[in-house]
Amino acid sequence: MPDNRLPSVPVPGVKVVFLGTGTSVGIPAIGCTCPVCLSDDPRNKRLRTSLYLQAGGTSVVVDTAPDFRMQAITHKIPRVDALVFTHSHADHILGFDDIRRYNTMQDGRIPAYGSADTIADMNRIFDYIHHEHAPGVYRPRVDFHEVSGPFQIGAIQVEPFQVVHAPKMTYGYRFEAAGRSLGYFPDCHEMAPATVQRLQGLDVMVLDALRHKPHSTHLTLAESIKTLEKIGARKSFIIHMCHDLDHEQTQKALPESMFVSYDGLILEW
Repeated sequence: MPDNRLPSVPVPGVKVVFLGTGTSVGIPAIGCTCPVCLSDDPRNKRLRTSLYLQAGGTSVVVDTAPDFRMQAITHKIPRVDALVFTHSHADHILGFDDIRRYNTMQDGRIPAYGSADTIADMNRIFDYIHHEHAPGVYRPRVDFHEVSGPFQIGAIQVEPFQVVHAPKMTYGYRFEAAGRSLGYFPDCHEMAPATVQRLQGLDVMVLDALRHKPHSTHLTLAESIKTLEKIGARKSFIIHMCHDLDHEQTQKALPESMFVSYDGLILEW
């Protein structure tokens, strides 16, 4: 079984759970018989990308993947104090309806943060959340907040950065709490030099690395490594991987202090 402890930072304070680490089709891909899709290594089983972050008594989910229900059950997510969205592609939002269970358990509304483009798409795709319903009919109850600069969620400071990924705005985020820092950029094709500079000195950096072959909207593994080397975080992780990348083989090719993320990986520092 994978050893969650290996890449962890020893001092508790921030906890991160990788709920999903795969690309939009997930791994195994439907109908695929490649070695990675047929692999017995549990680290090659990748649900769609999502993250759970706890710090200072605040619990945040970044992106509600289509697999969010099972991710929440598998990892026993007890509560969600806020949602943060990177963008509105299907693999990052289509589990949104399952947030209604947290509304019920917590007996309240949940704030949700994202770009103006993302919030507009959420309101369009999930338009029923604004409709009046009969008693006993449940829907997600959220308060959307459009963000274009730094904001605060409880004890967590959040700073958005626009990256090149798709025609509509896509964000990566820098999270900081109790002097600990995390960068999370799961979907990225290009990152501005000013963003790279702002991310330098992070404790943990998580970055898109889709595959070896160039892609029009994602970083390749080689491009991701170059960017991570420029950022120079204490520990770095690649994410949003397709079935071109076998976990063990890819890990062997990474520089020291860089790791392949996998579903269920827990970091505490």
